[in-house]
Amino acid sequence: MNYAWEAALAADQAGIPREEIRYVPVNNGSPYTEITMEHINSRELGKKDVEMNPLYRFSKEFSALFDRNLEGYEKARKILFDAVMQYVVQLDLRQGLSKQEYALRFLLKDLLEGVCGSQAARVAAQYEKEKIRRLLRLVLKLYQCGSSIYLFREVMRCMYPDSLVYASNEAVRQVLVYVGVKETEGDRERLEFLEDMFLPINYQVFLFWEHHFGIMDIDETMVMDEMVLF
Repeated sequence: MNYAWEAALAADQAGIPREEIRYVPVNNGSPYTEITMEHINSRELGKKDVEMNPLYRFSKEFSALFDRNLEGYEKARKILFDAVMQYVVQLDLRQGLSKQEYALRFLLKDLLEGVCGSQAARVAAQYEKEKIRRLLRLVLKLYQCGSSIYLFREVMRCMYPDSLVYASNEAVRQVLVYVGVKETEGDRERLEFLEDMFLPINYQVFLFWEHHFGIMDIDETMVMDEMVLF
């Protein structure tokens, strides 16, 4: 890693909130890198305190403000340094944002603030960063194209890779879902959220968790003690 924004992305991959990263002025840094890591070729964030050389890119702007020869108010200067560098990192990360990326961030903000209900807020907070990004893209697609069983099938395969979604031949608005995981309270709430969000309100959903329901002439689904009668 060479730049401070790379440390922020490494924190995302490690599941560390960016707010917990602290940028501190380096004492014996290199003039050829912005951040100083214990191992020069490391791509992972070893600790939450990131040593940073502010003069690497911004010597004109920060040479007087963060002069090492200044004395007094050391604690206040460290807080100011961290606040300014956090802002600089945010500016770096926003330079390549597209219109869709801004839309996804607004969607996430609405979900977490309960605009779509308290259940949606709880579920959105539970997902890992990469999964919530994939989910948000599908929510945006939902706003653009409307709800459908095909979009519901897509989001199920995204959130539960082993899942299978079937449209019933006997009832037009009946959906059978093999989830492929053990039933838990958390997964049950997440499935309720996905149903409410991506399926039309008049659809009836039957969930099958660990065991698939039996289908005639499909031998894999007709194994005794590993199938569910429906």
